[in-house]
Amino acid sequence: AMPHVLWELQGQRAAKFEEVADPHDPSKVTHRFAGWEQLTPGKLTERQYDDTVADLVAYLQWMGEPAQGKRFQLGVIVLIFLGFLTLFAWRLNAAFWKDVK
Repeated sequence: AMPHVLWELQGQRAAKFEEVADPHDPSKVTHRFAGWEQLTPGKLTERQYDDTVADLVAYLQWMGEPAQGKRFQLGVIVLIFLGFLTLFAWRLNAAFWKDVK
């Protein structure tokens, strides 16, 4: 498995499991994940750690595709243009076919 590179900030945690009856066979017992148990405290609080990881993920996402903002803006402009083009074509069609009906 990949090592947790931010373990010093989060602290060491262990998974907690609870035993529950198997829904398909009541004679068997299965383990269900019940949360995390903090073994040693980290350098950051849980809220600070979540904010740090959110900032890191946002930065990595931006670095992966820095032109996404410009593409999104261009997409909105294209959709507005297509909307106007649709209205224009609809009215032009009505003008051409008004004498046929």
